[in-house]
Amino acid sequence: MKMKRYVVLTLLLLCGAMLRATSLENSFLLSTVNHQQGLSNSAVLCVFQDNTGLMWLGTYDGLNCYDGRSMQVFRTDFSKSRTLDNNIISRIQSAHDNSLWVQSFSGINLFSMDSCTVVDNYVFSNEETLVYSNSKGNSWVLGNKYLYYYNTFHHRFIRVAPVNFKVDRYSSSSFVDNSGTLHVIPAQSTQIYHFSLNTFSQDSTKVELSVSSSAFHSKPIDKVYFQNGICCFIDADDDLYMYDTQRKAKVYIRNVKTLRAKYGTFINVFSFYDDILVTLNTGGIIRLAASGQYHEEIFREGLRVFSVYIDNRQGILWLGTDGQGVVKLSRKNSLATNLILDKLSPNISGQVRGIMTDKEGTLWMGTKGDGLIRIPNYQAKVKPEAAHVYLPLYKEPLSSYVRQQKFHPVFMLKKGRYTDDFWVGMSDSVLYYYSYAKDCVLPIPGSLAIKKTKAEVHGLYEATDSTLWLATVGAGLIKVTPEYMPQGIRTKHAKQYRFFFKQKELLEYSSLLAYGDSVLWLGTRGQGLVKLDLRTEEYRVFSLQSLLNKAVDDILCLCAYTERRFFIGTTAGLVSLSFEGDKITPTYIGREQGLFNNMIHGIVKDDKGMLWLGTNKGVIKYDPESGGTYTYYYSRGIEIGEFSDDSYYKCPYTGNIFLGGVNGLLYMESSGTAVSEYYPELVLRQLMIRREPVLLADYFKPEEKKIILTESQNSFALRFAALDYLTGDIEYAYILEGYDTKWSLFGKENEAYFKDIPAGEYVFRVRYKKDVLDTVYKEYAVKIEILPFWYHSTVAYCIYLFLFVLLLSVLFYWLYKKDIWRKIFSLMNAGNVQVEADSADVCLTESQSVPCRWTKELPNCKQPEQVDFIMKVVGLIEQNLNKEDLGSTLLAEKMNISPRQFYRKFKEIAGISPSDFIKNYRLEKAVQVLLETHLSIQEVIDSIGISSRPYFYKEFTRKYGMTPKQYRELHQPK
Repeated sequence: MKMKRYVVLTLLLLCGAMLRATSLENSFLLSTVNHQQGLSNSAVLCVFQDNTGLMWLGTYDGLNCYDGRSMQVFRTDFSKSRTLDNNIISRIQSAHDNSLWVQSFSGINLFSMDSCTVVDNYVFSNEETLVYSNSKGNSWVLGNKYLYYYNTFHHRFIRVAPVNFKVDRYSSSSFVDNSGTLHVIPAQSTQIYHFSLNTFSQDSTKVELSVSSSAFHSKPIDKVYFQNGICCFIDADDDLYMYDTQRKAKVYIRNVKTLRAKYGTFINVFSFYDDILVTLNTGGIIRLAASGQYHEEIFREGLRVFSVYIDNRQGILWLGTDGQGVVKLSRKNSLATNLILDKLSPNISGQVRGIMTDKEGTLWMGTKGDGLIRIPNYQAKVKPEAAHVYLPLYKEPLSSYVRQQKFHPVFMLKKGRYTDDFWVGMSDSVLYYYSYAKDCVLPIPGSLAIKKTKAEVHGLYEATDSTLWLATVGAGLIKVTPEYMPQGIRTKHAKQYRFFFKQKELLEYSSLLAYGDSVLWLGTRGQGLVKLDLRTEEYRVFSLQSLLNKAVDDILCLCAYTERRFFIGTTAGLVSLSFEGDKITPTYIGREQGLFNNMIHGIVKDDKGMLWLGTNKGVIKYDPESGGTYTYYYSRGIEIGEFSDDSYYKCPYTGNIFLGGVNGLLYMESSGTAVSEYYPELVLRQLMIRREPVLLADYFKPEEKKIILTESQNSFALRFAALDYLTGDIEYAYILEGYDTKWSLFGKENEAYFKDIPAGEYVFRVRYKKDVLDTVYKEYAVKIEILPFWYHSTVAYCIYLFLFVLLLSVLFYWLYKKDIWRKIFSLMNAGNVQVEADSADVCLTESQSVPCRWTKELPNCKQPEQVDFIMKVVGLIEQNLNKEDLGSTLLAEKMNISPRQFYRKFKEIAGISPSDFIKNYRLEKAVQVLLETHLSIQEVIDSIGISSRPYFYKEFTRKYGMTPKQYRELHQPK
């Protein structure tokens, strides 16, 4: 018996330990940056974020720069005059002039982020050093013998004072504040020392060092750990404190003597959100949870952490590990809470339809087959053992429920306006209601006007305490007069309303929306929208398909937006309907307007005016004011991908938004739906000229925010990235204003390519988005100036004009001197000059025309030699179409004439430049291959000699108004 007790006790302790070990994982999300993202080595000794937001990772084999999408690696390269002195990177700090201090095992390197090269190396012989700086680049080196500061006037470290105190080399015991003052807490000291300079940028003879100290703690400090202005330290009594260096506020955390004895040496101690995290020398992380009086929880025991960095912009904890790359830890940012049916009970298989909450905090779910499910206190931890299943006149605990042969779908739940109970719409010949007093679902006999007709109740409007309007599928619209009696509710009178449209009776209503006390709007399945005047009982049918020329008459849901506007969810998109009297103005919103999916099962308006749409593929957030959309498809914690009809609801007590789907429902708290997404800054990552990477800093002028190129560099590409380290689905669109006529389509491609851009001034704009809030996107802009060749410049054209005028003047003067003008006029007057038609300009007859549609389309291609010239050009283009370098130079060489002569002659005949002609030929050839073959899009691109997929998509869409895939689907014979 005792043995059993020990076993049970041991199992309970193990379970408790497992629960504590996973609590951090339940609160935070983990992801890893490793070799799959291009990390040069899995041992990461240091992590740092620069002022632009780029992450720098120092590894056991090189320096890495990471922008959330791509990795750039820098290693020792002794072929250069300056290089990293060692590939083992142990520390990274800010430096002056957009540079970094990169400390290796051999010394300290000054790394320029503009040139992406090491510009200087510094070695401190026979001394152990650590470099410290602030975001401005005010820099110090603290050694075990001397203290140094970096003088930007002399571009070197200058020794300023001996170090007369003991510094712990294995803990970060110092920091530099915003003023450039270095603060040091020596080991086993109660004091903090302050070192300040009057300047970092003047001649060393003018620099004055000020040294002072102040009391820091009443007991000697054993270990100090600085991170982002927060100092955690342990004193001689093993008491752990947290100190805010800006507010100069100290907070006691707890005694850690037992923790140090139990877990060994602490590598780092730091604050993350409200908790204290401790990394251990033996591996693993301890969480001291503030909510649990800083009781310890073990997390990731096998993870050995070398370095820690906290990104306050996105709330990410970056952990540089021994062998696992960088582990990113971030708080879970779930948009919704999911209630999955098979997690409640494996015997529930029907999808969620009707949804309702009551003032007791109970959630009621109507299912398609398993009746009505009651979940008490749904906002707390859901307990399946407390849930029940309700069928007509029957109740059973969810834990023991097994579906019987009878099918019990529940389509509609509606709180009563004049009763404490609520209405239940099912697939039967009666309306049901739930009685709180009897805790049972009861029928209302005679409530549906036509007996022997199976009708589904999908909508209900309680006009008065004696009038119910029921929208059904099967029996149309029914008006019911209920009678409330002590023994229950019965039907006093019921009337079916018969509406017709195009000689067809309307019997299938999916939804009902009341405006005021006098108008009902009814959504039908396949016949459009019905407006019923309750005072006169007159109706009018509106065919949305006829109004919009879209197949949007199959209506699934309705949602009020303002007093004169509501939204309609259909099987083919969203419709906004504005109305004034009998005049209605519909507007269609579909895939062209940004909807990821057109099947709109449910619409709910939140407190900020946003619409949340349950679709066949995720939840769509739609902003009616800006027209922007964002889709959550198995993202932000949403575990339901396909949603259901009738399953949309807003709680009147909490404002929570509910959407039900095929495997459960989700709800979003009203405060959570309005939380702003983090929108990062966008940075230019690379410039390529004629497909060769170049140094961006050589062309970019930051003070003007302008890139300056020459006409010989007018084919270029720009790669950019929004520095978001949590969201991987940022979409970009771009335009080169002054050259492009419209924006590119939003996509995940983060590189823009431009070819043969004429000289001039342009603005390159990038829009990027991931959610819809106040605006649809964030925009970045940079000027681009392309300088002309000297012979294309304004000065050159002025010289050309001057020479032309001078030549004309000389010619006229020569004619005057030779008395030629007088002779010409005398001949004309004497009638000796006759003007004859030029027989050389002979136009081709229809029989002489060359069978080539290109020659027919060219405006000046009329004479035989011109036709022959164009035919030869077209033949050469066809032969060399797959060559990327196909252009004027290649064609001129093939035709044995100079490029300049070829260009002039072709432009004279064709009316367009050779490059535009080749581009049009390639695009039309692409259309031919698309329609006549089954080659992939990439194979089509390769066959016509275009190497850039984004450039092909941009030019194809500009010419034909759609993507290649859409063009093939629309025009290719079935």
